[in-house]
Amino acid sequence: MKQSNGLYHVSYQVGEWLLHCLKLQFLWFYWVLRYGIFLGIFPATATIIQAFFDSFQKKGRPAALKSWFRTVVKKNFRRANQLGAMQVGLLLFLWLELRISSTFIQNSLLHFFLLLLFISALLISLYLLPVYLRYDLPLLHYFKQAVILMVISVPQTIAMILGILVTTIILTFLPILLVIGFVPFFLFPNSWFSFQAIQRSESLLIKET
Repeated sequence: MKQSNGLYHVSYQVGEWLLHCLKLQFLWFYWVLRYGIFLGIFPATATIIQAFFDSFQKKGRPAALKSWFRTVVKKNFRRANQLGAMQVGLLLFLWLELRISSTFIQNSLLHFFLLLLFISALLISLYLLPVYLRYDLPLLHYFKQAVILMVISVPQTIAMILGILVTTIILTFLPILLVIGFVPFFLFPNSWFSFQAIQRSESLLIKET
């Protein structure tokens, strides 16, 4: 009897979490479209990560998710778009440099260096919004902190990449989950492991002081 009660409790929690993801995905699409797609992607994405961060800190889910999402996405609008635009610009610049290097220059050492920079910039992207949500810093310092986290949190970075790959595989075999909440599903491993990396870096800083 206890086993069936435990199964029911787990099933209920999974169902509740899936419903929460469905709501987050709906709100993400709504605000992305409302802000003209590009201007909505970064603040809406940051807001979902904030929702996960709050749950990791046992803050509980907001009673009125719709109004909470609206408040947080508007708060995130300016700074998240600034960070997102800078990061997209950096990635596009490095990608163009890679294309030029492979097509015209054809120097293997330079190409390898540019490729390394491009991969590093992609990895920095995993930490940029989580760092913004955790700290109040000058704009460029978010990039500095994201680089530090990437360097000192190699296990968490690898886990994030593996989490995204596993999520992709699961969604490939269970496409119904795409409808339920593919955006939160992809952001969950990024949120969880970046949160662990942030907490680890903060604990290391406390030990040093």
